[in-house]
Amino acid sequence: MQKLLEQVAAHLNINIADISVESIHHGSLQKHNVCRLRIGTDSFLLKQHDFTVPVPQTSFTPFQIEKHTISILHNDGLCVPRMIWDSEQHSALLLEWCGNQTLDSLAQKSSKANLNPLLNTILSELCRFEAFFAKHITQFQPYIYHYDPMKNLKHLLEQGRKTISYLEHLSKTPHIETHRKQIDAAWTSLSNRLFEAGPTLDSLDYQAHNIVIDGELPTFIDFGSIGWDWQERRLVQYFNSIGAHQEGANFVSLLNRELVETYAEWVAQHRDKVKINDVTARVDAHHLLFYLTIVHRILEAVARPEVIKNKTLIQGWGDMRIRFQCAISIIVGTNLSDDADTNLIRELIRELHATIS
Repeated sequence: MQKLLEQVAAHLNINIADISVESIHHGSLQKHNVCRLRIGTDSFLLKQHDFTVPVPQTSFTPFQIEKHTISILHNDGLCVPRMIWDSEQHSALLLEWCGNQTLDSLAQKSSKANLNPLLNTILSELCRFEAFFAKHITQFQPYIYHYDPMKNLKHLLEQGRKTISYLEHLSKTPHIETHRKQIDAAWTSLSNRLFEAGPTLDSLDYQAHNIVIDGELPTFIDFGSIGWDWQERRLVQYFNSIGAHQEGANFVSLLNRELVETYAEWVAQHRDKVKINDVTARVDAHHLLFYLTIVHRILEAVARPEVIKNKTLIQGWGDMRIRFQCAISIIVGTNLSDDADTNLIRELIRELHATIS
């Protein structure tokens, strides 16, 4: 760190003694690869990438990918940090300081109504990212991570269906074969709708704590990996707060019908042969699948708390019973579309939850 700070000081033409280094926390968890540099009244973010080898099937490291991506995005007016300086030797970026809060932390202490103007701004920016990446694919092509979204979605859907079966097992309701056939048919229809949509290019690290807030201005961070995935999935994960390592925190869904319909209308105008109802149904399905994935992780952690990844999850999320109840409540209480398949599955989970002690 000392050598790196010396280089920062030399670049800024100041003495190293003028730099005050502060740790950055995600809740109670200290982030080890980023820190805040205070220099007089100015603040900067210093970020060092842990992985210093090229990403598989590309010739570039995460540092090089992020440097290239945010440079292009910032030059074209997208809401990303301005890069002040970089060090190839240390895989480090010096970025402007963009705010003291993230959307994740803000969601835990603010009402959804108060956040509505900000959420609409974030949605508008997310649409701008989609349009920009679609228009400039050739500039990013060599840097794209060869992640298989279809394979991942297939896994999540299989896991989601099993999670519903787990909930049936926990329930006191007897299994009815005709009922299960209805669910299987709805799940197949939901799955086909998600597979039929085309993925888009953008960041592969999309979560609420990767949106930094300064007043009413959002800044998107963490572009060490870019690749193809569904923008509806990004929308869901950006607009859901996990609240990990935050005392008393829980899951918070910031999506509502108005936001989803606004997004669907934009998509229908900017993608070929897309219907608004199909987009809202896909967002709703991805939201359902996101929380079924969370329920699966909770059940797995409770069943095997001694496993390291489960122990880490429990430390980050706290009381798993409270977390489970919140996740189920969001599933049954967040109706983002009129899609019959998603609503049928949601209603089943509502019935099952009523019988789970």
